[in-house]
Amino acid sequence: IRSASLLGATPLAWLSAPEVPAPYQQLLVHNHDMTSALAGFHHDSISLTVLQSRQTETRYLREVTLHAATTGASVEYGLIEILLDSFPAELRPLILAGDTPLGNILTSSGLDFRSEPQGFFTIPANTLESIFPKSSTGKILYGRYNHLLHDDDIILARILDILPA
Repeated sequence: IRSASLLGATPLAWLSAPEVPAPYQQLLVHNHDMTSALAGFHHDSISLTVLQSRQTETRYLREVTLHAATTGASVEYGLIEILLDSFPAELRPLILAGDTPLGNILTSSGLDFRSEPQGFFTIPANTLESIFPKSSTGKILYGRYNHLLHDDDIILARILDILPA
């Protein structure tokens, strides 16, 4: 899905966790889901827009934006590979509906999960200028590559999260 996404072939410039500056450090370098981190940071609930998706029997790939519900401002761009077989059958229709951020579904379901960031990166801000308005404060965007895992180490999802400048 990445090659057909807004990211295309944009290279990711990898960083170590200590190199991620504030406020991105607070928003990216943690072991919980991004939806709850963004909701806390923005003091707002988070809504989901699916830009495109593709599904096979076992995987659901989607390109999304998350928004602050009150203002509608884009607070994250993401590419997500959701491994459907790793989820209880009753959660799959909620995931596939595309109405609710995955973090909210996981949290409200009570399913035990954890986040394991695999790395942090930057990309040029103009890569996602159709999603995030131009900012005088930054020419780069910060993101992370993350795995969401069930307590038995089964991968639930692989996610690229990118935040606005």
